[in-house]
Amino acid sequence: MFHWIEVRAFCHATEEEDRVLAALRTVMPEVEPRREVLAGYFGNPLLLLTARSEATPVLRLVWSRILAALGKDEVLRRLDERLDEDAVYHLRLDKQKAYLGTIETATSPDVLALRVKVASYPRKRENVIAALRLEAEGG
Repeated sequence: MFHWIEVRAFCHATEEEDRVLAALRTVMPEVEPRREVLAGYFGNPLLLLTARSEATPVLRLVWSRILAALGKDEVLRRLDERLDEDAVYHLRLDKQKAYLGTIETATSPDVLALRVKVASYPRKRENVIAALRLEAEGG
């Protein structure tokens, strides 16, 4: 299973916060996002919205939502690139499509960043990959 799941999105000054929140809630409506006010490279206002959960029912629900929308093959595609050394799986979702209620992988830089901490023991890369494959199979 997973330790936690997180969806993050940047809300730029040119975007409406409620629309970015709607996109985030397409993926993870069960969790109220945390707001963090930041400044962009040129000092422009930037807002980071983060929804994170460690609750097993939420983890299962969000993961099944991702699998249903993208399919097992897409979730496992380029698995080596999407998995980091800390057993965190990364997936970039299209923020505009999510605002419209659809979950798709991103083809532009405007994304929702999904991160999932994969549980496996011992935490060796091959064990993490096997655990992730098992979860994608519905195990």
